[in-house]
Amino acid sequence: MKRVTILILPGAMAGPVMGTMDVFSQAGIGWNYISGLNPEPYFDVKTVSMDGKPVTCFNGLTIMPHLCAHDIEATDLIIVSSFMDIPRLLASAREPVAWLKKHNRKGTTIASICVGSFLLAETGLLDGKSATTHWGYVREFQKRYPRVRLKPDRTITDEGNLLCSGAWNSYLDLSLHLVERYCGRKTALECAKTIIHELDRRSQAPYSVYRIDHDHHDAQILAAQEWIEKNYSQVVDLSALASSCAMSRRTFERRFKAAAGITPLLYLQRIRIEAAKSLLENTNHTFDEISFQVGYDNTSFFRKIFTKHTGLRPKEYQRKFQMADTRQPLVW
Repeated sequence: MKRVTILILPGAMAGPVMGTMDVFSQAGIGWNYISGLNPEPYFDVKTVSMDGKPVTCFNGLTIMPHLCAHDIEATDLIIVSSFMDIPRLLASAREPVAWLKKHNRKGTTIASICVGSFLLAETGLLDGKSATTHWGYVREFQKRYPRVRLKPDRTITDEGNLLCSGAWNSYLDLSLHLVERYCGRKTALECAKTIIHELDRRSQAPYSVYRIDHDHHDAQILAAQEWIEKNYSQVVDLSALASSCAMSRRTFERRFKAAAGITPLLYLQRIRIEAAKSLLENTNHTFDEISFQVGYDNTSFFRKIFTKHTGLRPKEYQRKFQMADTRQPLVW
């Protein structure tokens, strides 16, 4: 029986803590009960806090852990819970960081849920390795941990003994991924059917919203960003925009990427994609019409860009996210 330890952090999201515990606890039990078989639990699951005392979650719920973290001498897997107040938690993270590093040296696998990746990255263990986190905190993560190879669209990253999952509901994907690792594909599929969850979700891109970064001090680039945001539906000449900022195209692109995190062309594309997503969600316009409205004459070209960034074709996106009061038969 594999030993699973869930670290509950102050201000934790209660759902991932309890949900993760439930997925592992029911492995070998839920499916067997449904199938008329004897229960055969595969995991021994314990929750811990750093001092062993009750933890108040973000929603006000208090969870009483099974143990103090320091009472855990050995475990096969540690799962770091998600939480809300990143700066506050990291300011007092010395103890959990040391605890995670100690267990890493023992060969324990460590996985993080959502922004739990910030605490895992704080250990330095993710330096040079791939990771993911909640799509809304990508820029903050990149600024704090530039040595980590962040894969923001991934639902799960797996570096063997270090794993991360994306937004908080991805605890289901992470848990099933780990059930498969320890118990095999058959058991993971049985668990997925029992809890009614799609196995092998790979991307959180369809749910993410591009967050515009104005939190820098380059006034010229900020002005260029604002111009693009207001004029994205027009023909945008980036060379002319660079000249208006009194820069060469090469200097403009270098400064833009340093300030905004991406190139001007990619910035323009992301702004247009967000505008298209809004129109798909709130109107019944065809994608040809939407492409023209956001600045593309070539619908086929924009369709490829849209699909690349969202992971869904426009028709699939609209079916998935269109507001109920506008949902009608679509013409494509």
